[in-house]
Amino acid sequence: MDCSVKVAVRVRPLNEREKGSNSNVIISMSGNQTTIETNKYHKVENSHIPVSNKPSLKKFVYDYSYWSVSKNDQHFASQEQVFQDLGTMVLDAACEGYNACVFAYGQTGAGKTYTMMGTQNDPGLIPRICEGLYKHGSVNSNDQESFRMEVSYLEIYNEQVLDLLRVNPSQRKRDILPARMRVREHPKDGPYVQGLTKHDAPDYAAIESLLNQGNQLR
Repeated sequence: MDCSVKVAVRVRPLNEREKGSNSNVIISMSGNQTTIETNKYHKVENSHIPVSNKPSLKKFVYDYSYWSVSKNDQHFASQEQVFQDLGTMVLDAACEGYNACVFAYGQTGAGKTYTMMGTQNDPGLIPRICEGLYKHGSVNSNDQESFRMEVSYLEIYNEQVLDLLRVNPSQRKRDILPARMRVREHPKDGPYVQGLTKHDAPDYAAIESLLNQGNQLR
């Protein structure tokens, strides 16, 4: 198994606010290379004037560069492509007994939730990976082996670790609060979240239900 960390960057379409302010896309991609056009400005009264008409180019090389600005572009990177490149690696690692992780980083509005969760009609990495786990278990099941799926869902927010599934769904919405948890360190197994709930998920529909339950408290 290739144990190296893979790094990918994805560019989203301009949002309505950016379109309304006539913003331009300053990022271009070629293969796994990402190029950003930058301009230096100096302030003149209430405006900023470019120092030079020629923008400077900053180039970065990643394992994957995903162009998701326009679906009409022949190089458009779909949710399925992101899954085939990244999600299948996570699946393979998990099925071989390794811990696997996808870490999405970016400012608010960068597109993390869309890439990770997606939509009902175009699911993201998490639903596709979960569905892939059940497909793997179904294909590889036999009389001598069985598998069991358990789900935990936590959030780290304002330096608090919250268990998004340790609540009573029958509570009134204004009373529902996720449980605050403590991070401990086991001398052999390393860090863990004390008391984090685990929920049986016999099929993918159960995971969908748990995800929806947890998302309501994010």
